Parts: sequence; C-alpha cells; structure tokens
Amino acid sequence: MSLVPHYRAIRTAAAALIYVRRRARDAEKTAFYHPAKKSTNYKPCERLSIVRLYLLSRVPTLSLVLAMPSTFPTSDTNTDTAANTDLPPSNSPSLHLTHPTPAECQHIWTLIHPSWGDSLSLPDFLSESAHLLTVPLARDGNMTLWILVDKNLPPDQRPTLASCETFKKKGLLARKDARVGAEVEVEGEVQDVVLHGIASVYCDPKYRGRGYAQRMMRELGEVLRNWQVGDGERCVGSVLYSDIGKGYYAKLGWMPVGCNTHLEFPARKRDERESSDGDHESIVLDADLDELCKRDENLVRQRLAENGKNALMVIPDADHMRWHHAKEDFVCGRILDKECPFKGVLVGEWEGKDRFWAFWARRFYGVGETARRENTLYILRLVFEKDDPGKEDMEKMRKALKIIVQAAQAEADYWGLGTVKLWDPSPLVLELIKGIDVEYRLVEREQECIASLMWHGDGDVPEWVANEKYAWL
Repeated sequence: MSLVPHYRAIRTAAAALIYVRRRARDAEKTAFYHPAKKSTNYKPCERLSIVRLYLLSRVPTLSLVLAMPSTFPTSDTNTDTAANTDLPPSNSPSLHLTHPTPAECQHIWTLIHPSWGDSLSLPDFLSESAHLLTVPLARDGNMTLWILVDKNLPPDQRPTLASCETFKKKGLLARKDARVGAEVEVEGEVQDVVLHGIASVYCDPKYRGRGYAQRMMRELGEVLRNWQVGDGERCVGSVLYSDIGKGYYAKLGWMPVGCNTHLEFPARKRDERESSDGDHESIVLDADLDELCKRDENLVRQRLAENGKNALMVIPDADHMRWHHAKEDFVCGRILDKECPFKGVLVGEWEGKDRFWAFWARRFYGVGETARRENTLYILRLVFEKDDPGKEDMEKMRKALKIIVQAAQAEADYWGLGTVKLWDPSPLVLELIKGIDVEYRLVEREQECIASLMWHGDGDVPEWVANEKYAWL
C-alpha cells in the first residue's frame, strides 16, 4: 500500500491548520505527521490533531477542517493544566498502581507510538494495540495494563504518571535438588511455574525526572508475586528486556541474566545453484505451529531434567510465536497490503526423526529503502531434535543449519528486510556456523534487549536459558 496518497492528504490538511494557527498565534509552529516517519518534536495532541485533519481532508468541505478542534478536550488526562506544579512527589501515599480505562489506554498508546509504533501510522498503531489484546498470549486477562496515578483523582481526569503492561507466561524451572513441601527433595525435577513478562515501560517526558517510573516498578515487582497465580501455581519471578542498559533496572531488582548475544546475517537472494543437497526442506505454516511447539516443549523438558543444572526458561509455546506473528500480519496487511503465510522452515522428513526447524517473524521498523537496514527478520526459535550429536552427525547438522540460514536470508530479502538475527546461539550452533560458508557476525548486546529477571523463588537464581526472541515482548 503506497503511503504517497496519505502524505499528500495530510499535507493538504496541514496547510489549512497552519493557516488558522498562524492567524491565531503567530508564534506557534506546526508540522504535519508522516505515517512513515517518527516525529518527537510535537506533542501527541498535535499529532492526533493532524490525523483528524487527514481523515476530514477526504471530505471536500474546508469548513469541517477549520472547525475541528486542534487539541484534546479539556477533560483529557494529560493536558498541561498546571499539572507539573501540582503533581504529588513519587513517594506520596496518594499514588497507587491501577489499571487504565479504555480512554486512558488510547492515550497511553498515543504516547508510546513514537517509540514503538515502528512503521505504523498513529491510527494504525492504535488499531494494532487493540488487536493484540485479542491474540492468545494476551486474551482472557493474560495481558494486564498498569498505570501509576493519583488515587484522589477520577478516571479519565488523572495524569498517567507512568505505565507498562504485563503478560502471564508459562515457565519451566529445573532444579538439581528440588524441594517439594517442607522436607521431601526430588532430584532433577522440572517444575511448571508462572513467570510475568513486563513490557512497554513508559513515562511521559513531561513527568520524567520525578521518580514515577521507579515507584511504579517497585510496586509492580511486589504485586506480581501473587498476580494471577491460581491454585497449585507458583510465581518464581518476572522478566523484562531493558533497552536502556543493565544498570537502571538492576537497581530496582531486575538483574541481567542469560546470554544477551545474537548472530546477524545480511539478507540475500538465494542462488539458484544452492540446493538442499538431498535434504528435504519444507515451509512452516501457522497450522504447523501447535505440533512443532509441543514436540519442542517435550524435548526441552527432557533436556532440562537431564542436564543437571538449575535452569529457568519461558516455554516456547505456539501462543508466543503467534503473538509475534500477529504483529507482523497486522503490519503486512496495513502497510504492504500482502499476506505473509511462511512462518519458518523445517529440514528433514516431516514425519521423520532428527529434524531441524526454525520459526521466524518479520519486523518493519520503517518504510522505504532507507529503513531497509533496520528492518529485521528475527528467528524466534531454532530447534534441533538431536542436540548432542556424534561426529557423524555434525556434517548433517551443519548442512541443515546452512539451509535454515539461507532460507531466512532469502525471506528477508523478499520482504525488503536488511538483516536476519538469531538470538542466544547455543555453543553447538556457534560451532556449526564456523563451518558454513555464510557471512555473519556475533553481536553482544550491552544496551538493548537485555534480559533482566526479578527472582522470587527459593535459593540462588537459576541459569536463564533459551533467551531467544520468542520470549521477548
């Protein structure tokens, strides 16, 4: 779907607004909103005003455009009405953690759009945010939105001082000596546990520097210990992925864990001379996810029980894959007007043994050739049914990995994505990749997407394993 008509419509509508504002306030500067760009120079209310102008610009009546309000109604939660001078301090007992109203959700999504809207226009991002509440990982209350507000103010008339969202996740905890009850110990048991994923932590820039986000996170960390924990369930912690380095969240109790590295491959077309050399290669569709994810989970449980380590991970179930796929399907439909049915690749006989497969998802951070370098195909999960091969198996596994990487590179190239990324490559994968004739680099992340865990369980913090993209939100 071309963005040029949208650009022209917005520009036309913006011209009318500029005329009115210049007549009213010569000192005010105004700009139009371009769906393919992120602007951080103008307030959310100004950007929404431009969007409303864009919608009305399709109606050939200039009076409708000129009559449209250029700001939010006075009842909006985040107008600048003396709010900054009357705000309570971050340690005030009047502040509390609660859940936003539908109108407040819209406001929060508007605020975070410049940071996490990627290639979506604001109206499309609002639609996507509402849509993601309906996908399996989020629906039925598994996703919760949180806000820090003054409890003395009524809903829809209170400033949103900080906000975030959480997801109830299924985890696996392996203990070398797992205590059950008060006395009994079971060696090598793998337990089903609850983990909470935290995402979209945000504070309106005009409220920053006051400690509100820290207050929200401290309260949230304690609330999540028992949040949505049913009978027979046990919450052992919460995890977030920091985009501001390792220090900020560590001070609040979320310590960096796992291997925060990834392999990076450039997108490239697949040479017709390249073949799978007799290895059967199949595309993975949505209908295949349940079967493959269940097989993966069974393998994971077996390996955790056998490896003799204290380990913790998010179960790589189909709900996690489909959450990522819901995002890419929405963007592909709205921006590119295309479907993206291929969700990965499998090497080996479909009903056979010793198969290899990968699930992936496309992420469009921008639109156009200039955004190509940023746009990425993420390998969400890489699975080898045999992970402790003998020497005779290594060559077969090396060929399978090459097929998977080349298929991902070709898929990235087809969709105009510049890069393929594989998070947390195992020692086996790092050994195999050395013998494959593909261009790659190993990146250690220090600032972005740092897995950070607040541990609620007994004893020492277990090793965080399978730190792959599927678990990120």
